[in-house]
Amino acid sequence: MSEQTSTTDNSDNRPARVPDNVRLLNAVKYHGLAFLGAITLWGAADAWAQTSGLYVATIISVLNAFAAGSIISILFHEWGHFIGARLARSYSPMVPKPTGAFIFGFNFEKNTNDQFLSMSLGGPIANWLLVLLVFAFIPMDSAGRAMLLAVTLANAISVCVFELPIVKRTMDGGDPESELNAGLSNGSGDKGKVWGYGVGALVWLLVI
Repeated sequence: MSEQTSTTDNSDNRPARVPDNVRLLNAVKYHGLAFLGAITLWGAADAWAQTSGLYVATIISVLNAFAAGSIISILFHEWGHFIGARLARSYSPMVPKPTGAFIFGFNFEKNTNDQFLSMSLGGPIANWLLVLLVFAFIPMDSAGRAMLLAVTLANAISVCVFELPIVKRTMDGGDPESELNAGLSNGSGDKGKVWGYGVGALVWLLVI
């Protein structure tokens, strides 16, 4: 992604680049607030359902769990990619204004295949880490809590169906950018969602 500018160097009236570490801090703040907002809304709905026993409260807790689990899964996934990229010392500059899910760019010309693999694997690994955290620390004793596990599991499966074939083809000698574009155009993303949410729905039904 191209680097933009947001401050002005008064010495020559040209825009000054925002340092990468400042962009990183902005991304941490923005995504940290998104995480806190999602988990707090779900926690409030879950507490209401647990204390009131109302049917409508249970429905709202399930809906909030689906939304919170989806948001948190995206955050874990993108930060997993980022950590994988930085651990491999990839050229991966932060975006100027992290107002969405994507927080950094990955330059295929400047990075190696191994760096691409590290970046790619970081996302799915983070998703499965989230599944383990939910399973380990959230009791599966209500429909809403079961939904939180189900939706994080659904997202973990979904990204694996999409990304692992790209990783494998790259490991077999494929060009990373070409393999990524192939994955984006061959419908594997939609296939991943079908498999992921199908398994997630089954797990939810089994748990409740």
